Amino acid sequence: MMKKRSVFLLAALAFMGFAIPAQAQTTLYIAGGASFPTGDFGEYSNTGWMAAGGVIFAVGESGFGVGAELFYGQNNHKEEASFFENEKTSPYGAMAIADYVFGSEGGIRPYLFGGLGVLIHKFSADGIDSESESAFGYQFGAGVSFPIGTTTSLFAEGRYMGSSSTGEGEFSSSTNFFAALVGFAFDL
Repeated sequence: MMKKRSVFLLAALAFMGFAIPAQAQTTLYIAGGASFPTGDFGEYSNTGWMAAGGVIFAVGESGFGVGAELFYGQNNHKEEASFFENEKTSPYGAMAIADYVFGSEGGIRPYLFGGLGVLIHKFSADGIDSESESAFGYQFGAGVSFPIGTTTSLFAEGRYMGSSSTGEGEFSSSTNFFAALVGFAFDL
């Protein structure tokens, strides 16, 4: 199942690359911050950290953009919910993303975004082999960007990320969390 999702995601990203005009503005970004587990994930995980990076291609002059993002995070498990030493979960993956930026160039600009792709839930602890499960992942959020130079911006955003359920029956769960990130964007 993971191979089908990976092939689909790569095909979607390749299509986006061919569909974007050569003169489109390209923006690279990196971000980091805190992740706050919710739902099933929040029952056994503490607040953790997350980092993300990606590329956005402007589509026309409307404020709409498409791109791709990679992300990685880590949440230690609550002591009372742990069976092993140093239990932790590392959510990571890749998503195709779309955003819409409001306002004019050179000013403070709010934006909305969303994405679809693969979210991988990796469990690890001292003395055992790590285990990973992948699922359909999604995200949506909002932020605001502040110019700090002619081609560089500082941004702050909040996002909700989640996955479809993995496992079966009583072992079925999903990886859901809210993340608050701060980062830099670089227009090329």
